[in-house]
Amino acid sequence: MDLSLFTGGAILGAVIGFWNQIKSFLWSIVSILIQKADITTEEAHNTIIAYLYKEYKHVSIYDQVFGAQNESYRTGKYGLVAYEQLGKKSMIFFDRSKKCFINFPFVFSIKQENPKGNGTEYPEVDTNKVFSSLLFIRGTINIDQIIKEATKVRNNLAWNIEDKEGKTDRFEIFYLPDKETDNQKYFQKQKDGLVWYKQNQYRLIGTEKDELGRKKTTQGSAISNLYFPDDIKKLIRSIELWVKSEQWYKKKNIPWKRGWLLYGPPGTGKTALVRAFAEDLDLPIYVFSLAQMSNGTLMDCWKNLQLNIPCIALIEDIDNIFDGRKNICQKVPFYTNTSTGGNEDNDTSQTKVMQPLTFDCFINCLDGVDKSIGVFTIITTNNIHKVDEAIGKPNDNGEYVSSRPGRIDKVIKLSYMSKDNRREMAKKILSEYLEKMSDVEQHIDSIEKETPAQFQEYCAQIALEEYWKREGN
Repeated sequence: MDLSLFTGGAILGAVIGFWNQIKSFLWSIVSILIQKADITTEEAHNTIIAYLYKEYKHVSIYDQVFGAQNESYRTGKYGLVAYEQLGKKSMIFFDRSKKCFINFPFVFSIKQENPKGNGTEYPEVDTNKVFSSLLFIRGTINIDQIIKEATKVRNNLAWNIEDKEGKTDRFEIFYLPDKETDNQKYFQKQKDGLVWYKQNQYRLIGTEKDELGRKKTTQGSAISNLYFPDDIKKLIRSIELWVKSEQWYKKKNIPWKRGWLLYGPPGTGKTALVRAFAEDLDLPIYVFSLAQMSNGTLMDCWKNLQLNIPCIALIEDIDNIFDGRKNICQKVPFYTNTSTGGNEDNDTSQTKVMQPLTFDCFINCLDGVDKSIGVFTIITTNNIHKVDEAIGKPNDNGEYVSSRPGRIDKVIKLSYMSKDNRREMAKKILSEYLEKMSDVEQHIDSIEKETPAQFQEYCAQIALEEYWKREGN
């Protein structure tokens, strides 16, 4: 019998049995020359790969990962946006500074199976969990400088300091929790307060960033197309000044935040006013669906929007959530699907019991430890009597000052249109058919209470009938 077969098998078995020790020994030898820097959080992983791809030369031949997602275009259309997602495969880069007349290469190495997050808000760094690593010859790469610059670029992008397009095309509508995906996946795509296509780890293909986003619904000023009494128009102009006055607020040690409670019958323009603010002031809107939120979800979402200030936080129909301080839409714990975190490709979901949102948590988000700096909070209700005093009630001083300034500064009633406002709207809609104004005047005199939505529909029907008459001829 050939003993070499048994000898070979024994050697192979020994190698397999002691492979971890052998690997550690070999690495200890290699590490004399090669250094490895592990990246243990997904945020750092995305930040570093985005920075390296933009600022460093790289080997053009590498494995790539592509995808496409439906998004809104500024033209008003909705369609696919193709992209390459960076950070999914290993890449070779070259240092920008020369040493010994050489731009030394280094490897951005991807771990095959990314770790799962533990779901905590501020997870401790676990060195056993590695998303990726940088491999380089010792002394050739300043890893601290790379991390420092990458972090600065990512923060500046989120804070709109260096991103010029971010200052001019910030109008966007975010739904919290996200309408299409679960909460954790939402944060993976929006965790810097930015829509995914403005995050640099996505390289868009065939589309520019400034081509994407919500189309504005009006030509010119959106607010000028709304019809409110002069005193409310004055309040509206004050918000334009607030957005531009961050440094003044800091100098005076006054929190740079505003809060309005809008109340009145349905159709009086509460939601339309919020959108007009966002369009004209170029602010993102975060629409909170409190009925789908627990305390933890609300706090996470609130911190998320603070990465994209100034912005608008919209909480509609608060009376459908809280009757006073009682949560009337979540009377018992409810179930939701949540992600276990980590890389999207390896993501798994599980069912989690969520406790109902509490009034105290909601109030703490408005003015608790997180002071909502840079946030214009707008709460709407059709029934002011259901709103608790802790949020704010209207005063009788005629100046719209809330009973709880600091949380909610102004409590504003949006009611039925005045006759003058209705005439103004009618003349604009019927500008080509002014002969119909006599009928409109009779309508205005005969109906005392009419909301903007009702009167706009009335005028639009007249204009449409006249338009089709002329087109038919």
